[in-house]
Amino acid sequence: MRIGISGSGYGLGQVGGLQVYLRELLRALAEADAPGHEYVVFCSRAEESPPLPASPRFSAARLQAPAPRRRPLPELLRFALGWPPAPHPRAAEIDGLGLDLLHFATTRLPPLDLQTPVALTFFDMQEEFHPGFFPLRERIGRAVAHRRGVGQARLVLVPSEFTARSLTSRYGTPGEKIVVVPVGISGRFRPREEPGERGRLESRYGLPGGDFALYPANPWPHKNHARLLAALAGLARQRSLVVPLVCTGRLEGERRSVAALAREAGLRPEQVRDLGFVAEEDMPALYRAARVLVFPSLFEGFGMPVLEAMACGCPVACARTAALPEVGGEAVRYFDPRRPEDIAGAVAEVWSSDARRAELAGRGTQRAECFRWPAVIPRILAAYARLASVRAAPGTLLRTAQREG
Repeated sequence: MRIGISGSGYGLGQVGGLQVYLRELLRALAEADAPGHEYVVFCSRAEESPPLPASPRFSAARLQAPAPRRRPLPELLRFALGWPPAPHPRAAEIDGLGLDLLHFATTRLPPLDLQTPVALTFFDMQEEFHPGFFPLRERIGRAVAHRRGVGQARLVLVPSEFTARSLTSRYGTPGEKIVVVPVGISGRFRPREEPGERGRLESRYGLPGGDFALYPANPWPHKNHARLLAALAGLARQRSLVVPLVCTGRLEGERRSVAALAREAGLRPEQVRDLGFVAEEDMPALYRAARVLVFPSLFEGFGMPVLEAMACGCPVACARTAALPEVGGEAVRYFDPRRPEDIAGAVAEVWSSDARRAELAGRGTQRAECFRWPAVIPRILAAYARLASVRAAPGTLLRTAQREG
């Protein structure tokens, strides 16, 4: 089976979650025992391609970039009227690669009029649940692109049952079109420390000495920094418990930084340290150095930091919202992220008890093993086989889903 995987958008900006997912997916496919599969990673000639695994089963295809063109109607109006997407210059070129299926692994599917069956990995639709967190133009753009992509794809891979239910309830996507496949976790995330890793973190990022709670997230509205900082302020004021907090994330273009939010909460400057962007290769050591991961996010389609922390043996206190309970299972301490006092109680419980931290760390490392790529990749390969059968026998996708149900 010849499988095409889109690498478009990989080289845009600093490496983020979707880029890491794509790279790790390629690596896991290369390591999987599937000798009859070939993979063609395609993108435009103007783009940076993701690194290919050192395997003869992988090749790259650099395609002609779309030429600017005028359309009779704006894309938003075309979508509203229910018209199919306008023909895309790369569609014929992609179809000409002789592929059995295509996989777009980063949530959005370009407006391509493709004949080859398409699988789309779709992570979340936050704009449907928290529209006020987005400027109007971005909210409309996300909604249009997401609905169009999900509608065009023959099969939609989602990381959680929560996202699957959301597609059905918000978009009306048929259940037989959806396959739940969790995100895999790399073997780099493990409990065992490497010699000198704490010192490297201190020299590279100015990581403070001593214990700290970790929250790796950009200060976007749904990440809920303000309530977390209010919770820490309450602990210091009411219980005389000072919990140092270390945050990470890119801050370019953000209206309010973590430091500004900390000042508004009444926290001392030395209690909150914002490291900014932390390189991907340093994150496992940072999780291992933390006393607890606190994750108060209001919305997640999966929740990768929770899984990464568990895999590294870091105890987790986490919001009970959206897809996060599917990741944490019974291995984390949950709280209501809309109530600072509930966040404070969870943080204090885990921070103050050696026994509780040891219990959560043990449960977390055990649960994380269920998400290792060798356990996840067979489900992706099964989805590929199911999708490839569509070209061979129209209607097979629905019949297969009915048998599986």
